Amino acid sequence: MKKIYLGLIAILTIFTACSDVDLEPMNSSEAVTNLHAEYTPGSRQVTLKWTNPTMPGQTGIQIIKDDIDVINLDGVVDSYFIKKAPANVDVSYTVKARYNDGRVSEGQTVRLHIDYEAQKGANMVAMLVPEDYETSADEKAAVNWFRANYVNANKGVLLTPSTIDDLDIESQSACWVMCDRIGIDRGWQNLPGNLASTATIEALKAFTTDGGNLFLSNHATQLTVAVGRIAEAYAPGIYGSGEGGQNNDIWGSQPIIGNAEGQIYDHSGHDIYRGMKFVSGLYERSIYTFIGSGVKGDHNCMWDLNAYGLAPNPNVVKAWEDLTNSHVLGTWNHVVDYCCAGIVDFDPTSTFPGRILAVGLAAYEWNIGGNNSCQDQLEKFTTNCLTYVSTPAESKVAMLVPNDYTNSEDEKSAVEWFKANYVNSGKGILLTPATIDELDIENNPMCWVMCDRIGIDRGWENLPGNLASTDVITALKAYAADGGNLLLTNHATQLTVAVGRIAEAYAPGIYGSGEGGQNNDIWGSQPIIGNAEGQIYDHSGHDIYWGMDFVSGLYERSIYTFIGAGVKGDHNCMWDLNAYGLAPNPNVVKAWEDLTNSTVLGTWNHVVDYCCAGIVDFAPTTTYPGRILAVGLAAYEWNIGVSNPCQDQLEKFTGNCISYLK
Repeated sequence: MKKIYLGLIAILTIFTACSDVDLEPMNSSEAVTNLHAEYTPGSRQVTLKWTNPTMPGQTGIQIIKDDIDVINLDGVVDSYFIKKAPANVDVSYTVKARYNDGRVSEGQTVRLHIDYEAQKGANMVAMLVPEDYETSADEKAAVNWFRANYVNANKGVLLTPSTIDDLDIESQSACWVMCDRIGIDRGWQNLPGNLASTATIEALKAFTTDGGNLFLSNHATQLTVAVGRIAEAYAPGIYGSGEGGQNNDIWGSQPIIGNAEGQIYDHSGHDIYRGMKFVSGLYERSIYTFIGSGVKGDHNCMWDLNAYGLAPNPNVVKAWEDLTNSHVLGTWNHVVDYCCAGIVDFDPTSTFPGRILAVGLAAYEWNIGGNNSCQDQLEKFTTNCLTYVSTPAESKVAMLVPNDYTNSEDEKSAVEWFKANYVNSGKGILLTPATIDELDIENNPMCWVMCDRIGIDRGWENLPGNLASTDVITALKAYAADGGNLLLTNHATQLTVAVGRIAEAYAPGIYGSGEGGQNNDIWGSQPIIGNAEGQIYDHSGHDIYWGMDFVSGLYERSIYTFIGAGVKGDHNCMWDLNAYGLAPNPNVVKAWEDLTNSTVLGTWNHVVDYCCAGIVDFAPTTTYPGRILAVGLAAYEWNIGVSNPCQDQLEKFTGNCISYLK
């Protein structure tokens, strides 16, 4: 490809750089000449080249970027390679000659502006730790977990400052920076193992400028200042790095912030806590637990909100959030007022497009000198955080309904909820077959296909409103082939056949589309499958049920409730597992799961044997990379003609399903 030379005649401007950026006194000395930059269109890789002076005594080169950042090179080199130059902004590089007596010459400067569009959509996450991370038991333990769960699973890459050039928005969507160290002074400049080096900070700045997201934990929360997201004046002020000692308490995060009526912010349902146990009885409020009894380092690196002179608006949490365009998602487990922020979610802004999630609670500790009774919760929280920050800010979930969805009260009610909770907040898009071309894996990680209709015949070909059209089926197949995930509810579960995930012979066989009638029972989902000893599958703790009420006293087992008394349509569209000729292995549920690479997560509320599957999670396969969650229970109904006493549970379940798939 043709290279671009920014030379001395055209784009290159030669001038004397400001002396206030010199590392050493500048005396009159022969300067470099013929400075120019070479790069290929469409690439951010730039090579600076120049001719060195002829006078004796030169020992090195000084390069200054934008009159601020200084790089000193030892030796008389005549080029410098920049792997990822800043894009879509004006940038200048000044090159000076260094001499053995401390003299630094005047400089020549090249200016360039690289037009570049980063190709996002990366599904890898990075973890950046200090070069000497093995000297910290906490950092080492976190790295071991990340290796086992991300690197070894080809979902992540481990970086240190020596490999920071490998951090790239086109390869990784997010980066976890972890530093938890004994004995280091407060201030990001004091972070160990070259985390505070110019090269590291510049790489993190470039990553966030490109829209990359950061998860900063422990002492690394101070990098919010280094990368420019907040001013130095607002750096974390509650700080510790002492040896610590034995402590038998359980520590964690308090997600419910505040104690004044009308000023309480409840983030207990946030995605970073998804699937965790909200434990009561430890402090004044329930908490999410991170660590139990052990040797704890009191290594807080978080924000004292009373220390910044914020005028209550109506309280310092709200004032801080307004000032920094952020949300305080957690504080010390025992705190019920507005004093401090231990988990802060800094939203993307027009000038800072990368999201930053900062966790500075001392409770977030990876090694407490022994077995951590809350280790599963710490790991679940970390996975949640990485999932949350690795989702692009522009990502939106999709909902696909028939063109004539307003003809169905159930579909119409579901759409109204989706609009209110996703579309209106910029987190979702509503699609119909007429707009199916807008479904795109690069922008929509999951798609909910909803169809609940009276009077339609069994079979996916009979789905109404063009849901069964060639264009729709082709689009859904392509989407799933690209790794897109589908939530199929009600009559749409039949699309498992249409998109090719299961054979026609295994289509849902328990089917109804009648008018229905008044029914005063409470209906829901039974997540505990089976009645034979050693063959009972308990999915009551699955993510799709997170935060729901597990109600006892209604049937033989506790159930998750969806609808109460009202006019119910008996619209099951689910699987009769006794109808497929499956040999018990050791039962038809297990045989079905083995056959289809799936998990049966729910059945009729009153069923305690293996006869049927109402909620099936079809896992990705090598030939079918998209996950499908199919909910075919008649209990999943959006309009029962009156107020639904279980409406909050139905909505919570739906939100859980969407979050599970996105």
